[in-house]
Amino acid sequence: MNKEQLIQRIRTLTHPLEPVSTGHATRLQKIRGIRCVAYDFYGTMFISAVGDIGVDEQQQQQSPGWFVEALEDSGFSISRPDVGPRGISIFEQTVENHVRRARDKGIEYPEPNIVAVWLDVLNELMESGDIRGDTSRSKAIQFGIEFEFRINDIWPVPNLSAVLGSLKNRGLELGIISNSQYYTPIAFEALLNQSPASFGFNKELLIWSYETGRKKPSTELYSLFTEAAKREKLEPREVLYVGNDIRKDIEPAKELGLRTALYVGDQRSIRHQPGDLKKTRYRPDLIVDDLSQINDCLST
Repeated sequence: MNKEQLIQRIRTLTHPLEPVSTGHATRLQKIRGIRCVAYDFYGTMFISAVGDIGVDEQQQQQSPGWFVEALEDSGFSISRPDVGPRGISIFEQTVENHVRRARDKGIEYPEPNIVAVWLDVLNELMESGDIRGDTSRSKAIQFGIEFEFRINDIWPVPNLSAVLGSLKNRGLELGIISNSQYYTPIAFEALLNQSPASFGFNKELLIWSYETGRKKPSTELYSLFTEAAKREKLEPREVLYVGNDIRKDIEPAKELGLRTALYVGDQRSIRHQPGDLKKTRYRPDLIVDDLSQINDCLST
């Protein structure tokens, strides 16, 4: 499949989602000196059915069936009726193996390359006679999208395009720091009709975990961002980072000197207890339940 075909598959597999109201208190105030707004992807810019990249308990129960559907829609022939649960078991073990090897190399929070993972899984199923078909890299990429967007439906938060466009029109740089896989930027393009760079994000300020082999809460992703920001003549204090997770987003961003905003607009992506926000390391500059509030809080 080429990129346009992958985009069409994501559009077919995804469905509109609405935020689940939280009733969470907000903290809105004017912030001066911001020249760049950077975002987390899952649970912040994009509603996730499971609140983040990955799966929850309900998805785990349904995943064997979705695994079979993904195989069939990727063109594989199935030889054994238990290929669903068996495939999920192999997948989980393969991820563990990739993570362990990375940790053995000294990476504290590894982000496995999901294409390499799916290649290993599909090849093992092929060698054991569970499936028949093409186990090339391109087929693993196709299968990854067929499976991912069954287990984790995503959709842009309300008015995302308008919010981002408004910030861009004010002359602010836009960036992303996100746990992700190869399909994450493709999903952005599928659901907003433009790639992040075409939409107006500074391509130098797009930090995707799958490209680094490391994921949040590692501060290495944030260090890569601040280094890139300095090359763009931006100081950390001039960046507002917006995320939904106090431990993966707020704490490490603050440690690197970024200003922070906690998004609490969707119950599925809340990752803290009310008392946690009393701790200095988790306390953001802003708490918003609608991304449009960011624009209102930035002083000209």
